[in-house]
Amino acid sequence: MAPTLLACGSNTSSHLALNHPDDVSFLTSTIYHPSLPSLPSSCNILYLVSSSAHSLLLLTIPDTVHREKSTNILLGAGTNTFGQLGPRCALWDDIKPESRWKPLSLIKSSTVEGDWEPVKIASTWTTSIVVYQRISCFPQSEPERVESSSGSSAIPTQREEKVDQIVVSSGSNDFGELGSSSPIMLNAPAEIPISQASQNSTVVNLGLKKGEKVEIIRGGQRHVIVVISDKNGRQRVAGWGTNRKGELDPSTLSKNINSEVDGGSSSNGKGKGKGKSNVVRSATSPPIVINLAIPEGEKILDISLGASHTLALLSNGRLLAWGSDLKGQISGIHELDGVIGIAATWGGSYFLTSKGLYSQGSNTHSQLLRGTQAGSGSARGKVELEEGWKVVKIVAGTEHLLVHAQKGDKDALFSGGWNEHGNLALGDQIDRNILERVDVEGLIKGLWGGCASTWVWLDDTTASAQE
Repeated sequence: MAPTLLACGSNTSSHLALNHPDDVSFLTSTIYHPSLPSLPSSCNILYLVSSSAHSLLLLTIPDTVHREKSTNILLGAGTNTFGQLGPRCALWDDIKPESRWKPLSLIKSSTVEGDWEPVKIASTWTTSIVVYQRISCFPQSEPERVESSSGSSAIPTQREEKVDQIVVSSGSNDFGELGSSSPIMLNAPAEIPISQASQNSTVVNLGLKKGEKVEIIRGGQRHVIVVISDKNGRQRVAGWGTNRKGELDPSTLSKNINSEVDGGSSSNGKGKGKGKSNVVRSATSPPIVINLAIPEGEKILDISLGASHTLALLSNGRLLAWGSDLKGQISGIHELDGVIGIAATWGGSYFLTSKGLYSQGSNTHSQLLRGTQAGSGSARGKVELEEGWKVVKIVAGTEHLLVHAQKGDKDALFSGGWNEHGNLALGDQIDRNILERVDVEGLIKGLWGGCASTWVWLDDTTASAQE
């Protein structure tokens, strides 16, 4: 049985996979296309991303015989106007929206050699990015020989595994979101100009070396950030897409804004770091390195992207943040400690710490969730939750926040902020300036926020949703 995945919110492109194009304000079960093979009850959701007009869902099916192995399946829903669900509308002959989850692939066996499997996904406004992986097994060059009382003997030849990864993009390229000028198809143009949608999927040239993998990949509105790690756990960060507000510029780090060293100015803006950018930055197509000052012995655990800013959670509970501070979304973030969870709306930042849940940044739709106390200010403040509930996870959509909380053996979902499309799952389109509990019965196994949308994966044995 396929995972019980519920959705609500904006659905004009049918990308909620509900088999219709209408917005919904209650969590409703998504629908899988009949062409999809029967999925076992052991099937799990690895990742989900949902943007302006399309959604991607990555499932994994464990091997019942070899428990360490699994098979991943990539599904998509919504419109394919720009090739975001496959170049040249590979899924369908026209751009009619697909309103149910349907299998897709951004690569074909005829264009890329080898058996590649999707392992991670991301998306920008109208672009999809998929990390594909293949594992090759080969024998060691020489079997090891050992001496025993009965003489010399050879240990049977062992097989080693070689893991290769490629990052493939498809869709619009208004701000260089494709991140590449390297087409998969041999007969495709040598370069893909910015502002031209892809006619074929492209390979993002990240310069992956032997033993390196994409550990984290995240997409914002118009930029993408990846964390690459080698076999020793060393990390490097790269990004592509728009860079007009410092999205790919480490000089815009939170600690550099309004610093005494540079006299209160930075490449991010003027005065207190909240003015308009005074540096002209053009969109970038090939990925560029983002040199971050990660403390010795620490690593990046998570990344969250807003429309034009990025949050990075370190293993020591501290944060790195760069990009736009126009709404005060990254001011003073470097001063925080004890952070265990992060989330970013388009113009806001949210932090789960040992002391509670905090928000800062834009409050145009009450998304700071501090009642009337927040007013129109952007300063950091605490977000309250119903007494007795402990926050397990925070997730952000474009301008709304989702909170998975627990009390004893009970699960609950809370939501707040912008609600124009019913994306708060509260049965109406009224914004909320505090977190309110959503009527969900069952254990929450996964939670995601999209572009004016909310997604909840419920335990199959306890799920209950309004049909």
